[in-house]
Amino acid sequence: MEHKIRSSCFITDKILDLGSEVWHVRYFEFLYVKLDLGFKMKEIFQLPDTLPVFFESDSSEKVLIEFNDEEILYIIGAVDVQVLEGTIEPWGYTMTVDSPKTTLYSSGLHGLISIASANGHKAVVMLEKSGQSSKWKSFMSIYVPSFNMFDTNGTRLTPPKRLLELEEQLGCWFDLSKTPMSNQRLVMDEQFQGFCDELLKRSIGSPTGSIRVLLAGYKNSGKSTLMRYFINKCLKKWNRILVLDFDIGQSEFFIPGCISAFVIDRPLLGPNYTHLMQPLKSYFFESNDVMTNVPLYNEIVKKIVDDTNTDELQLMPCFINTMGFVEGAGLKILHNLISETKPSDVLQIKFNDNQELNLHSEIINDSIKSSLSYNLWYFTSAVKNKFAKAPYSPNVDKHIRQQLVTSSYFSKCLESTDIYFNDVVPYRINIQNINVKIKDVDELTQDESLDIINANVVALCVANNTHLCECVGFGVVRIVNKSTGDIFITTPVIPDILRHVNQLRLGNVSLPYTFYTEGTENPKYVSVKQDNILNEKVARHYKVM
Repeated sequence: MEHKIRSSCFITDKILDLGSEVWHVRYFEFLYVKLDLGFKMKEIFQLPDTLPVFFESDSSEKVLIEFNDEEILYIIGAVDVQVLEGTIEPWGYTMTVDSPKTTLYSSGLHGLISIASANGHKAVVMLEKSGQSSKWKSFMSIYVPSFNMFDTNGTRLTPPKRLLELEEQLGCWFDLSKTPMSNQRLVMDEQFQGFCDELLKRSIGSPTGSIRVLLAGYKNSGKSTLMRYFINKCLKKWNRILVLDFDIGQSEFFIPGCISAFVIDRPLLGPNYTHLMQPLKSYFFESNDVMTNVPLYNEIVKKIVDDTNTDELQLMPCFINTMGFVEGAGLKILHNLISETKPSDVLQIKFNDNQELNLHSEIINDSIKSSLSYNLWYFTSAVKNKFAKAPYSPNVDKHIRQQLVTSSYFSKCLESTDIYFNDVVPYRINIQNINVKIKDVDELTQDESLDIINANVVALCVANNTHLCECVGFGVVRIVNKSTGDIFITTPVIPDILRHVNQLRLGNVSLPYTFYTEGTENPKYVSVKQDNILNEKVARHYKVM
């Protein structure tokens, strides 16, 4: 006799009247009956015992979802979220009826984000297909075609037909299985919540109330994901958060190769390439490998700390992101980071007890002859949590991750238009007004410099008579005119900041090949033809940098 699991589906009728719109229910209650036949069977994936109530409108493509008790819904994709009643906390960010509409970017490769009532009371949430994020998703699918960010990975438990229709309306998917199938989930561990509760009790400005949290751990232990959760929680009390990002290989908010400081004033509800932003301060390191120049790295660390040592910034909670390079020379760099930043709290995130980083203040004080004092916390990484990690979740290699960040950064050039990247009007600057610096290469002629940077990504820098170079952003050299020395650059950096740029630096940032092939047949930015049948002219359009 075989072991059976039966399920039955009941559709109930319910109507919600919200002013001018009438919403009809699409509510599915699933009942499971397991026959106990006295022997063990391998667990199979099931729908949860209860689902929230789904409503669809007669006059719009929006979807309402009503949550009660412990009902929870995991989203796959990008969708706009607004609270109409109650409170929710997607990845730690508190949303109420007074909160603005917020876009949630939920990818299984980085952990699916859930929506649920924050306190078990009734919460009504409106989901809406986001026009802006849909446009961004289209751009990314063109320029990083080898990776689809928000598609389901492998197998998923398919919802009933009527829920599939709602998914199509929203341009996202619902992950309804009890346990992860192919998409890992972000799990809010009690230790995370307890630490945040302790932070929120502090009063910044008092002798014992400073908040400077440094996160340390091995590569892929979840440091960045955990930092996003802490930032989202702190936004409940403080409207601005300072982040010092010392991870040059995988920056949270910028193209890799820089050491930067950022001020965060909005929730982080997605992987890093969904919330790239202009830094408060950033210095170009030129390489993604810290070991190429450890003294320079340490010098920039000290400079960033000095730059952010102002009265205004000291009143913000501060989170410090570090590299996953924590053995041998990497551990010495980490000790120096702790010494320079003087954190109030150090969080060691580890998979197992073998990952001991020796971050006790006494050990570091002996190592670098300092007198540090801070709280040391040990967190178990949620990445290995069986409820967070899907069994068949694919790995995204470093090359693809860098392509996602680079493509997303330059997608900002198209915020006001739907044209291809090759059609964006560039800025013009002459080489006589700017210094071009090529990593590890000196004494180049003007023509040689122009040849090297042509069709490459360059750091837009402000040189100030020191070897430390402030980076305000990145640009793509579209074409050069060697006869005049003109350089044409496409960048999302605003003109007010570009006015200060006096140096271009070529590091090791590369564009996906699609940036050179997608768009018009003529790869140049030129090309407005004038009506002159005897002597056809081509007008080159550009903006002055």
